[in-house]
Amino acid sequence: KRAHRLIRVDADELTYPLHIILRYQMEKRLFEGSMDVGDVPDTWNKDMKDTLNLDVPSNAKGCMQDVHWSVGAIGYFPSYSLGAMMAAQFYEAAKAGIPDLEEQISKGNFEPLKTWLNEKIHRVGSLYASPDELLTAVTGKALDPAIYVDYLKKKYTDLYNLA
Repeated sequence: KRAHRLIRVDADELTYPLHIILRYQMEKRLFEGSMDVGDVPDTWNKDMKDTLNLDVPSNAKGCMQDVHWSVGAIGYFPSYSLGAMMAAQFYEAAKAGIPDLEEQISKGNFEPLKTWLNEKIHRVGSLYASPDELLTAVTGKALDPAIYVDYLKKKYTDLYNLA
């Protein structure tokens, strides 16, 4: 069922990046000095309305829903989207390496994927100097956002009437 959510961690994977973009843009404005901290609640509410067509009932369900800002974790949110993009690229490589992967998963058998992840990523991931080096070693190329976009398009075309 299609539903936009106020809370980032409750969002579906199609609208989740919009939550990240909203936070990143707000952090950027704060650091550039084009927005004051006191403007955060109103700006948040306007951006949520403009981006996801959601009315924010309170700061607790709006600009204060995450602990990141209160603990000084500024600039952290984009790493979530980077992780999602990397996961899609790794999954594409796993499907290429395990021809019947999706059939196995449909049967509840995640062992082939777990083994692949252990061999290709978990055992060696920290040996690489950057995520792009790991991605290149495992998938043959650096981060390619088009893979994530294609994944989202394929999965959500029918649900969100994108065709």
